[in-house]
Amino acid sequence: MKPFEFAALMSFAIGSFVTRVQLLWSYGFELRWWWRVALLILVSFVTIPLRMIERMVSCKRIKREELRNPPVFILGHWRSGTTFLHQLMAQDPQFGFVPSYQVFASRFSELLEIPFFMACTKSVMPANRGFDNVELHSDEPQEEELAVADRLPYSIFHYFCFPKNAKDLLRFTTMDNVTQKQYTSVKNAYDTVLRKASVFSKGKTLLVKNPANTGRVPLLLEMYPNAKFIHISRNPYRVFCSTYHQHVVMTQACSLQATTKQLLYDNVILFFKTVTERYLRTKSQIPEGHLTEIRFEDLMNDPVNQMKRMYGELGLTGFDKALPHFDVRSLHYIHQHVNDTTHRST
Repeated sequence: MKPFEFAALMSFAIGSFVTRVQLLWSYGFELRWWWRVALLILVSFVTIPLRMIERMVSCKRIKREELRNPPVFILGHWRSGTTFLHQLMAQDPQFGFVPSYQVFASRFSELLEIPFFMACTKSVMPANRGFDNVELHSDEPQEEELAVADRLPYSIFHYFCFPKNAKDLLRFTTMDNVTQKQYTSVKNAYDTVLRKASVFSKGKTLLVKNPANTGRVPLLLEMYPNAKFIHISRNPYRVFCSTYHQHVVMTQACSLQATTKQLLYDNVILFFKTVTERYLRTKSQIPEGHLTEIRFEDLMNDPVNQMKRMYGELGLTGFDKALPHFDVRSLHYIHQHVNDTTHRST
């Protein structure tokens, strides 16, 4: 097993034991993947004490935490440049974010701040994300949907383990056809993730990147009515090829069900259609001055001026102070290399 494949599977394994059992019961698995199932059950079970300890130590403190400023949400379909934009804007010192270690071990992440446990975490983290060459570091900004999946069965991230159930899991990117219990559970879990990130960031304005949020605009506005939104889009052909590649790599590492090329192709189209149509139908609910949109290609060609425009349209202050912190050149190199290696179907 490659280091990335082990890390990817472990990221699903260290979540809630009850959630893992619910998913296996609801969606099923193939017997040939019994060892993956055994790993999920074993790891989620033996880490129960860690989750209990953190709950006793920090539960009240997290509940007391209030977001001092409305979050800034980066929206956009997977593989549309959300990571590039997130990493770029997160260099602005005024922003806080959800760090990688809070995502991969969401419910006992504070224990990972102990040097010994942090060293262990770094030792098992792969050098990159596997489906591209974006490097992974424990304290850098990360997509927080995995932290939701860590707590609940109601997350699209479980798709990589259960690709045959894509349509059912996609409900939780739009919050359509979900029960009130499911809706409230997602809402509470998501708010807890951001509260914890706020503690880590010492109350800074949170900059949050999560493609699954692209279809959740009404939910986010209900929770954070003054939030700001940035939507990034990209050439759909590039998005399709890169997303398909991501699905291939991730299901090879994590799937508990049989997959075929046609299944993954169909799922990629379903993802794009579902999330994009939902965003187009609901973006009008965002108040004027709280949404800006950008094309990935424009951002890559002229990152400084495009960033300045976005700051201005959203009423974000401090761009001139932040400008010296933006290491555009190194990020551009990294993501240009990603473009060269992952914009293809396999």
